[in-house]
Amino acid sequence: MNRNLLATTLAGAVLAPMLLATMAQAEPKLGSRLIQRETRDTTRARDNGSAVRAAHRFAACLYLKRGASVRGLMTSLAPADQERYERSLSRQVDCNNSVTLSDGAVAEGLQITSSPDVMRGMYAEAILDTIKDDEALQPAPSQASYTREWFAITGRDPIVDEMAVCVADQNPAGIRALLATSAETPEELAAARALAPSLGPCLPQGATLKANRQGLRAALAEALFHRATAPALAATN
Repeated sequence: MNRNLLATTLAGAVLAPMLLATMAQAEPKLGSRLIQRETRDTTRARDNGSAVRAAHRFAACLYLKRGASVRGLMTSLAPADQERYERSLSRQVDCNNSVTLSDGAVAEGLQITSSPDVMRGMYAEAILDTIKDDEALQPAPSQASYTREWFAITGRDPIVDEMAVCVADQNPAGIRALLATSAETPEELAAARALAPSLGPCLPQGATLKANRQGLRAALAEALFHRATAPALAATN
């Protein structure tokens, strides 16, 4: 499997057009064009949010049905094992009930394509939702290094993972609050903004954070997962 792109596709699902419109022969007035453009932008944003939330539900379904493979993918450091778990998770699975769009979008089906690092974050959230081991975590003392062996399998810039591990140590409650929100919602944005003061101090000196909201959420979710499930994991130098 190509590690640079992990595409998870629902069985028999195709991305359907959200809007079908017949354009009038006459050019619409400026006001009409602006309204149409704003409507398209709003629809596009809504559709993107629906797709991200559907991907979260699909990840949860995969964990429910193939939990051993999801856990193996999240924890195994051997490349051969990673490929084996990826093959298992790429096989067809019936998750149609898990990805029914519930917020007004009209679609025949949905194709879910996501980068490996974001899918890993979704798997991490699915596991945490089930085991609840993160709920008792408290802020931990500062460490000299936040580097971990599992950085090698995430597909992220190590600086992002290092920052996420630091935040998971320093502010686990802030990450929990973020993960408690639905993706691509105002509540998620508010939780991300509330967590922002914890990010800067956790960046290595001179480093700049370059990650979109879902990429950041995924990194934080995975860091919290590893802290919750392997609290004694030693830092590597």
